Amino acid sequence: MRRGAIEFIRRYRIQLESIRFIDRVWIRERLALDPEIDETVLEVARQTGEPIAVLRMRVDEYVEEIAPYFSVTAYYRTGAWLAKRLVDFCFELVVDPDGYERQAAQVPEGAIRVYVINHRSNTDAVVLAYSLLRRTPLSYAVGEWALVWPLHTLFRMFGSYFVRRGEQDPVYRVVLERFVQILTGHGGVTGFFIEGGLSRDGALREPRIGLLDYLVRVRREHPDRDMVFLPVGLNYDRVLEDRNLVAERDGPLPRRGFYRRMLNLAGIAFWLPLLVGANLLKVATRSHQKFGYAAITFGKPLRLTEWPGGATMHLLGDEERREAVEALAHELLVNRVGAVVPVTPVPVLCEALVRTGDAPTHRVRRAVREVLGELRALEVPIALGQAFEALRTRRAWAEGEGELGVAERLDREEADLVLLLATNTMTRRRVLLQWGTELRVVPGEEPIVGYYANSIRHHFERQES
Repeated sequence: MRRGAIEFIRRYRIQLESIRFIDRVWIRERLALDPEIDETVLEVARQTGEPIAVLRMRVDEYVEEIAPYFSVTAYYRTGAWLAKRLVDFCFELVVDPDGYERQAAQVPEGAIRVYVINHRSNTDAVVLAYSLLRRTPLSYAVGEWALVWPLHTLFRMFGSYFVRRGEQDPVYRVVLERFVQILTGHGGVTGFFIEGGLSRDGALREPRIGLLDYLVRVRREHPDRDMVFLPVGLNYDRVLEDRNLVAERDGPLPRRGFYRRMLNLAGIAFWLPLLVGANLLKVATRSHQKFGYAAITFGKPLRLTEWPGGATMHLLGDEERREAVEALAHELLVNRVGAVVPVTPVPVLCEALVRTGDAPTHRVRRAVREVLGELRALEVPIALGQAFEALRTRRAWAEGEGELGVAERLDREEADLVLLLATNTMTRRRVLLQWGTELRVVPGEEPIVGYYANSIRHHFERQES
């Protein structure tokens, strides 16, 4: 398998940074001798009275938890195989065809590359890693939810590192900070989800600045190297955990008791084999229907040294730097990542339904056309897959021939196809139903409609502002 992975790397001329081949022993020793960690350990020992030996053991535990173990075989063979099966089974992947190359061409040689991504689903890391498989391997910041077997082993082998959201232990925070800085300082390409967690209402969350602050301070050790933030927008026709997220929009649900958890586990053990078998049968008989589109687009890079005050941000004091990093985070999320969050059919339909409510199908169709027209005027990326290939071909021909009136007709046909695909997806999920000539939201499913409409609401808010 290793030979096959190496052949894959050579075939697509993938450049692997040297940090990928540094083992965990080197990372552990590098962090064990780090003066900033030493200083923090001594300070915590003075403040709390804990023995230094105990704090040192805690440092070792944190390093063991955080640090990855990148495996070429795991990433390009095991990981690629699993990602392909998962993504292809669930979605039709729509990727901006030249977006990666356009974005990469704007990165100066030797710059530190950091991908900044919005967070829609726990499948984001898999979908993005699979889409970039033939271009570059990414190290992701993964939440503590993945610290269970076998996920923690797989993620480590794929080069990801683990982050405890909201952890206040200063020892943990300095270990994480120094690990991230060593990884990126040695050329590792990293990516992080700037919202820090999944949206419960579908809208963009406020940015989190912890990891961004760590990254900005990489330039304390590498002041001559620029840092380039590479925006990536993700969106879906179906977020797999959408109902659970919407259920928590007013706060976390009460923790279930032991017997209820055991009952749920028994139910999963009973139904999971049946569900897998039924889906395998659908695949074998070619009756399986995907959940819709998973879409990825790439935005305009931001060089830190070109951002006002960015060249000296790492030299600021804590409070002043925090304010500067918050402004940078807002720019990255709202104006860079948010601007390229792609639009897929289901969010378009849901936005139209929010505007019309339960209405005759012809009114919803007209609202879909209006939504698409507004998005085109805003130059928002609209992700449309293979079903739209014939329309794209005809549009390109009409533009080349200078045909008058064709564009409007093609826009109508495109909107009708968006309505058809999105309606099929949502009626299969029993979120919508056709009631005679009227398209209705199933009672109780209004939050799901709002969730998907909110995923593109920020595009219209940017216009209004």
